[in-house]
Order: sequence, then structure tokens, then C-alpha cells
Amino acid sequence: MIVNDMSPGSTPPETPPEKIKTLWSSLRGMRRHQWLYLPRLFSRSEKIRLIASGAIATGSFLTLAILLIIRFTVPVPDTGGTLREGAIQEPRFINPVYASTDTDRDISNLVFSKLIRYDTNGTPEMDLAESVEVSDDGKEYTVILRDDVLWHDGEIFSAADVVFTIHLIQDQAYKSPLRANWQGVTIEELDEKTLRFVLRQPYAPFLENLAIGILPEHLWKKIPRESAILSDLNLKPIGTGPYQFKKFSHLDDGTITSIVLTRNEHYHLEGPYLDEIQFSFHPDEEHLETAYRQNDIDSFVILSKKTADNISELDAHTYPLKLPKLFAVFLNANTQPALGRSKVRQALASAIDREALIGKTLASGGVVVNSAIPPGTFGHNDAIPPIAFDPEGARALLAQDGWKLNESNGLLERTEGSGAKKTVQKLELHLMTSDAEDLAQAADLIADMWRAIGAKVEVKKLEVNDLESNIIRPRNYELLLFGEVFGHDPDPFAFWHTSQLKDPGLNIALYANTKVDTLLEEARRTRDPETREAKYREFQKIVANDVAAIFLYSPTHYYAVRKSIQGIEIGSLTLTDERFNKVNQWYEKTRRAFK
Repeated sequence: MIVNDMSPGSTPPETPPEKIKTLWSSLRGMRRHQWLYLPRLFSRSEKIRLIASGAIATGSFLTLAILLIIRFTVPVPDTGGTLREGAIQEPRFINPVYASTDTDRDISNLVFSKLIRYDTNGTPEMDLAESVEVSDDGKEYTVILRDDVLWHDGEIFSAADVVFTIHLIQDQAYKSPLRANWQGVTIEELDEKTLRFVLRQPYAPFLENLAIGILPEHLWKKIPRESAILSDLNLKPIGTGPYQFKKFSHLDDGTITSIVLTRNEHYHLEGPYLDEIQFSFHPDEEHLETAYRQNDIDSFVILSKKTADNISELDAHTYPLKLPKLFAVFLNANTQPALGRSKVRQALASAIDREALIGKTLASGGVVVNSAIPPGTFGHNDAIPPIAFDPEGARALLAQDGWKLNESNGLLERTEGSGAKKTVQKLELHLMTSDAEDLAQAADLIADMWRAIGAKVEVKKLEVNDLESNIIRPRNYELLLFGEVFGHDPDPFAFWHTSQLKDPGLNIALYANTKVDTLLEEARRTRDPETREAKYREFQKIVANDVAAIFLYSPTHYYAVRKSIQGIEIGSLTLTDERFNKVNQWYEKTRRAFK
């Protein structure tokens, strides 16, 4: 008989520690075949209960762990992944001193760091520079450089590299397209990490000049001037940027088909996170879209709205790239006196349907421009009224100005004087532009619109280099359909000041106005942004009232990127390569980190 001597409310005796030790010793001493035999001690129902209890316990533990991880950690970028970028042009110069095409600038922006760069709001921020100080008179810019920057080959970056790069640009023998930006600027090396730029006179937008990639002196100083443009360093660059050159592939004829960049593990700013950025080169936008659909590329710049719509339906984010660029018709009264008449200029402007022009010629879309500084750019005057499309009003303006149809030749003519002093002007116009598809189509449409009000118009389209060399520089045109590109801080001086009437000046409107000259001179001397903006707005008002040019539109481009690539922010740009200004923050992989 078993006697239970536990009274109600009493607790069972504790297991002596010696017994626990004995049990643990027994378990530890069990051999493999004994462990295998252990499950036989339990019935089938007991086994099921044990397994279920174990699964519940494991699931509960995992759930709790996951909840704790989610509660106390956040996803952050991690290294890994690849961006495969498609482009139309193969590179010629991966070199910020020579880069002149979109592809050259794109890759250069990844390989070479700048003294300063611009964020998504168009605000300057430090890159290679740690700080920039401007003197009270606005003539001196003292730059202190970071002390933690290395070239991709491991050499230390210093002020000597900056001085060398600027002197190279200023040297006419190197034929850098940036030379005009640096004329009249002296650079002094104060010590290994300190520089001073000295200007002849104050120039408020000068800070933007510092957004320039820097070359390594220790490599480029070995290359003679006459050989610089042929150097292998133009295609196998060494920089300080977030990505460094790894390799390129080419065909037997030398055509480059791809370039691979790899992450710079010693980059001086955040990141980079993507392991590689691979560029491949394609004949046109149609091939780029096909490559994206076939998963051969992850990103590319789009010029066509149709392509942008097609890609956005796939696994892609499509970012609009609104650039400070405008297109206009510039008039030269020196070669066609009729264009010097106010009512003729007003009539030609009123005869153009800008919305139709954008819809029919700009596959990527755009916005109407009414002033000399494009919308979205610092100083733009949005109070200037648009010129309404009014062909009837245009014909009335011409009639008021004395233009009548000559039935014998079908031309609008205007007669002044009589007898021996009699002169006859004919509204016979010649419009010149580039043979680029959008500009060629726009020129044809504009010509048709002018013909509709009685003008006789001939259109001539030239290859862009021929147009610039033989037409624009000697000012050998009557009407010119062309574009102007501005910076983050637009300085219209080069486009509109009287001193810029002749080449190499860019005053292709051939506009001369002393009040405008004064406004532009004062604007570039003042450091106060509100004062400068006010002067820019007044300048635009005068130019618009004079119909100094016929402003048309600012085009919109797009950038498509597969959704797997994250961390992308694209805002204010001057050129499409600036979409990579924050590429060091782009990522594909993530990890959890404590908050």
C-alpha cells in the first residue's frame, strides 16, 4: 500500500541537486544507439504532443524574435547589387576637362569628384571641399579641402591636383571646352589643403565653377600637351569619385560596347552601396527600350514621352528631368532689315502655336517659355504674359506696318519713299537650325505657320558642328532656331550683354540695350540673391517687351530606373549627368540596423 503523506496545501519536496546532476550525467553518458532508442519510450500520441509543443515553442520564439527585430531595427542600405545603365553614345573622353557628350559627362561624374556638388534642391554642398569662404568684396574664394581623400590608385589628393587641373583648363593648348569659364581667374595654393581663387571683379555665380571634376596631377603631368587628348587615361580614368574604372569591352574596329565601374571602397562620403555600375551602348532609344524589356539594362535616359509611358507600365520608376534649357527663334536684323521692325517681330511671334509645336515635335513633352530665363530656374519671371497664338492678329499687325501683298510675285512687300528714294522690303525669310529631328520638325512647322500669315519662308537644316562653325559664330543667319542652357545660378550675361555680340560671345539674339547691360552687370556683382533675382526679373521684362527673341519651349526628358534600385532622389539639374550627384546613396540590398 502506498501512503500519501502530503497534506492539502503542501508543496512537493524539491528534487535534490544530486539527483539533477545524476540525471544530467546519465543523459550525457548515453550513447548514440541509446538516443535513437529514446523515442520508443513514448507512445504515438505522446510523440505527436511533443512535436506539436516543440513546433509551437519554436514558432513562438521566432515570431517574438521577428517582432523584436521589426520593433527595434530599421532597414538600411547595404553593399551589393549592380546597376546596368544603357546609353546611346559610346564614350570618347571620361575626363571632366574634355567631356562634351552626355555619355562622357555621365561616366565622368561617377569617376571624378568635384570641389562642390548640388543637391536635389539645386543647393551647393561640399564634396572635395570642406568649406568655401568668400571675401567681403566678392573677389576671393578660399577653399579648404578635405584631408581624407584618396585617388583610386591610393595616392593622396591635395591642393596641387586642383591647381594643376585649373591651369590645364586655362591652357589653350589643351583645348578644353571649359576654358572660357576660367579666364581671368587666378588660383593660389596656400598649403596642401588650402586654395584661393582670385577674380578680377566680383562674379556672384562663380561658386558654380567649383562644381568641376579634378584630375590627378601625378598622372597627367607626365603627359605632353599635344598628347593629352590621345591619352589612355581618357578611357581608363583615375579619379576620387564613388566609382572607379574596372574594364571596358570593344569590337574589333575599336568601338566600345561596354564599360564596368566598381565601387570605391575608400570613398570620402557616404557609401557607395552598389558593387558595380555597368554601361552598355546602343544605337538608339528603340534599342534601349528593347534592352530594358529583355532585362539587359536597368536604367536609361528617355527622350520620348511614348517610351516613358511604355516603361512606366513595367517594373520601373520614371523620373522627369527638367533642365534649365530653352529654345527660341533668334532674329538678325543686320541680314534682313524687316526683322528690325517691332510689328514684324510681334507678328512672327503671334503666328506661332507653341502648344502645337510642343505636341507635334517634342516626343518627351515640354513647357512653354515666355522669357529669357526658363521656368524653374532661379530668377525666372513668371509674371510675363504669354504671347497668344493669334494668326489673324499677326496679319493685322503686318497690315498696320504697311505690308501689302504683291499679286505679281505673291510676296508681302512694304514700300517707303518715292521716286529715286523709293525702297521696297520683301517679307522673304530664311530660317536655319540643326538637323536634329525635333528641331528640324519644329522649323518646318514654324515655317508653315509664318507662311499662313503671308511670309515666304525657306528652311535650312545643318549638322550641328557645321551650324555652329559656319552660321552661328559669324552670325550668318536671318532667323535661327536654337537652344540656350543655363546653370543652377543662371548668368544671362553671355547671352544678352552687348559685349557678347561677336564670337566667342553668345549673344545670338544680337540684342543691344544699355539698361539691360547695366542690370546684368549689377546682377553678377551682387552677392545678395534677392537683389540679383529682382534684376533678372526686370531684365526679362525689357527683353520680352522688345520681342528681342521669340521664345518657344523648354523640353522635358525622363530617367527610367528599375524598381529594385532604391535611394534615388532626382531634383534640380543643369545637365542630365547630375542625376548621378547622389549615386553614392543608391542601393539594391538592405540589412536591419538598430534605430
